Amino acid sequence: MKSFPATVDVAIVGGGLAGLTAATYLARAGKSVALFEKAASLGGRAATSNHEGYLFNRGIHALYTGGATEEVLKDLGIAYSYGSPKETFLLHEGHIFPFPASASALLGSPFLKLGDKLELVRILSTVPRIKAESLAHLSVQEWLERTIKHPVDRQILASTARVFTYCSNLDLVSAEVFVFKLQRSLKHPVLYLDGGWQMLIEGLRQAALQAGASIRSGTRVTAVHHQHGQVQGVQLFDEMVVAASSVILATTPDDAAKLVGGGAYAPLRDIIDPLIPARIACLDVALRHLPEPRYPVVQDVAAPRFLSAQSVYSRMAPEGGAMVYTFKMLDPIHPSDPKQDERALEDLLDTVQPGWREVLVKRCFLPHIEAIGMLPTARGGGYAGRPKPVVPGIRNLYLAGDWIGAGFLSDPSMGSARQVAQQIIASEKQAAIPKTTIR
Repeated sequence: MKSFPATVDVAIVGGGLAGLTAATYLARAGKSVALFEKAASLGGRAATSNHEGYLFNRGIHALYTGGATEEVLKDLGIAYSYGSPKETFLLHEGHIFPFPASASALLGSPFLKLGDKLELVRILSTVPRIKAESLAHLSVQEWLERTIKHPVDRQILASTARVFTYCSNLDLVSAEVFVFKLQRSLKHPVLYLDGGWQMLIEGLRQAALQAGASIRSGTRVTAVHHQHGQVQGVQLFDEMVVAASSVILATTPDDAAKLVGGGAYAPLRDIIDPLIPARIACLDVALRHLPEPRYPVVQDVAAPRFLSAQSVYSRMAPEGGAMVYTFKMLDPIHPSDPKQDERALEDLLDTVQPGWREVLVKRCFLPHIEAIGMLPTARGGGYAGRPKPVVPGIRNLYLAGDWIGAGFLSDPSMGSARQVAQQIIASEKQAAIPKTTIR
């Protein structure tokens, strides 16, 4: 095993998308980089496990194009292959219908009346012109009530909002998030990655190593050292200290807080304690074959549930097999019963893929997985209420992850990592410029 130097330019805590992205940018800029991941393998929530050729992500994953994730992957030259879902269906009162997103699906929809259809046409045609940031202090529920008159249209867009925001409490989440994602979805496709998100992790790992970064998994950082308002480095579980000019905490908010001052550093606690994560319950099933291939992607109109047989569009299962991911969006304020959540997802599978139990290979239920570290709320002002990537009061201590800056899911992870890396590179270049005195 490659040993670590006692001193590096940058120490990174966390080996998920954010940590690996920052490591690659910095190493390519000539910085000495040491990355530490406490788990045995890299990836964090983007990790994928393989069971006899069936690929289990940690819950459902999709790449929303048109944002920072796509930009960073292109910038770093990370290749990936994918498929894109051709059609989404709605589960409404026990029946399954095509999602009325296109003109043909809208006009042919059997459960929408003419007035419903005309209103949806109006809404979908005006959404691209809305300034999403102007809705930052408005909740999704308030926006729906102000914008939509027809109850069935409101139900459809409310169910879409729950999927887009990973939250069942639409009175809580900022309308900016939903409208921005709706605008993106009308212009850019959603991708299901061949081989799961582990393919991105592996691509980033190789890119970072090739650029000269040092990476060690199974290595827990226990503390960030700082003195006189300047970061000094990180301490490992074996009490070894790695000195660093800059440190990036590419972790969950709670882990970041615990690493600074033993969790008692008030300026960071003040940022992290109010954060509200978005959580979901996931039931993923590996099947010998897909019982009902007509409905690979289904969104429940009445309940906060979603199903996707991603293996129809991407390589996630052996030939002929199927991987089906289901999830229920949870309420961050009011906890639910995990057993009831699991039954609700089983019921969704029973309705959409009847007979799935008879062809079951393996199932995995994750009752309370964190989908994103900080949900932008209406009360917090949407994306503007997200933390900035610097830790107040400690120079050169940075934050990166899905809870930092604008965007949703992987976009803020990779976007904040790129921003922090560029800031470190720029600040060190500025410090290297000789100072002259003008007489």
